[in-house]
Amino acid sequence: AKCLLQIDGKTYLDDKCQFTSDGDGDFFSDQKILVTCPNGRDADTTSCYGYEQTVTRKGVFGYLFRGDDGVARLCWNEGEMRKAEPCFEGLTRRGACWLNPSAHSQYNASMVSSVKFCAWAK
Repeated sequence: AKCLLQIDGKTYLDDKCQFTSDGDGDFFSDQKILVTCPNGRDADTTSCYGYEQTVTRKGVFGYLFRGDDGVARLCWNEGEMRKAEPCFEGLTRRGACWLNPSAHSQYNASMVSSVKFCAWAK
């Protein structure tokens, strides 16, 4: 797929991406992030605890959770975190895109951001 992720006018992903979708949500990744264990090996293929893992190469990934009401929540890793924790509420669908020009952060209700995520089949 081709994905686009823009937050507050800044583009974080505008390229091919891994994209999977099921009934409740979507997963997207630029497949660039590398998380390693203390021995320097990839955490996907080596066993180590989460607190031991470090991001040694940045990359963007996240999830879009669709609600029954047609409104979604987008969580992403800010390009450099192991987990997709910063989340934005209230995204609505327009074609291949989900957006909210005034999305509230799940963790900081006073923080408002413009969020746009799109995915197109290649």
